[in-house]
Amino acid sequence: MVGPLEESPKPLRFAPVDIDAVREKRGWFVALGVALMVLGVLACILPFIASMVTAIVLGWLIVLAGLAEGCHAIQSRGWAGAGWELASALVQVAFGLLLANFPMTGKLALMVLASAYFAAEGALKLVRASQHRRLPGAGWLVFDGILALALALLILTGGVTAAAKVLGLLVGISLLTGGMSMILIALGAARVLRTRA
Repeated sequence: MVGPLEESPKPLRFAPVDIDAVREKRGWFVALGVALMVLGVLACILPFIASMVTAIVLGWLIVLAGLAEGCHAIQSRGWAGAGWELASALVQVAFGLLLANFPMTGKLALMVLASAYFAAEGALKLVRASQHRRLPGAGWLVFDGILALALALLILTGGVTAAAKVLGLLVGISLLTGGMSMILIALGAARVLRTRA
């Protein structure tokens, strides 16, 4: 049974991740990766449907992704990256709820929200990449963080329109790379285990 978050012995910090903690929970990493990738594919496909429905469904997909990350963070409390992943999950849930509840937000507001979401996600993923630097596959977290920051900059500078179609595609790409990085971190922990044996 999972206890309250405040009982976690390892609060938010920048310490490197303990490979054994990742190895013990690698099934959860793979499950999260697969869930994020499925949600990412759905987010990429949805933009070809009507804008308002897309914004609402996209918002709920982001909420689901955030909840999956939050459950993973709680389940993997001993992992040094759990606190940062929980912060990332809260950002996703907040953005998803805003998008789902205000789907016809003006173009400028949607651009600001989307840009803030990708910037926060990118920064949090780079922090997690720093923690995972000793694991094979950690470079994917760096790529994932840089991609999210680039998407924030692209939206903010007007490189893309704020249409729900484009936003869905960008969120889908972000979720796909996030899922892939979780799977590769889990596989990297398994490789470290095999080399130690």
